[in-house]
Amino acid sequence: MNKINMKNFPYIEANFIVEGKLFDIALFTKEIGILPTETREIDDFPSIIKNNSNIPKELQPRCIWSITQKEEFCRTIQQPIHNIISQLIGKEEIINSFCKKNKLERALIITIHAETMDLPEIILSSKIISYFGSIESEISFDIYTY
Repeated sequence: MNKINMKNFPYIEANFIVEGKLFDIALFTKEIGILPTETREIDDFPSIIKNNSNIPKELQPRCIWSITQKEEFCRTIQQPIHNIISQLIGKEEIINSFCKKNKLERALIITIHAETMDLPEIILSSKIISYFGSIESEISFDIYTY
């Protein structure tokens, strides 16, 4: 992420990520019909990581496809999440089928940057939880206060 401007707090970034070892990112992009915000292939990882068999599984090289929504001056985490859902809606069957067939993981990662006493409202509605549950996606948070 680029340098955070503290005048723009709270700053929220929501990322929907699909990742795995055996993952044809181009085929997934074509099937789902959504251009990713970012991708990363196994070859994009530094050699020191690719050649180290002692690295924990979650840090090992893998293929990553993600879409991102960012909001500055955001008072609730729900808006960037709803923006991601609006891109994915109707594609659940494709996501589930492709990910099961290729043993891919899915995650919604919400990153919050805020001043200590100025955190946004952190509520996940039942609709958000149900939606990401329907595509078997974890939901995680990274919260940074300054």
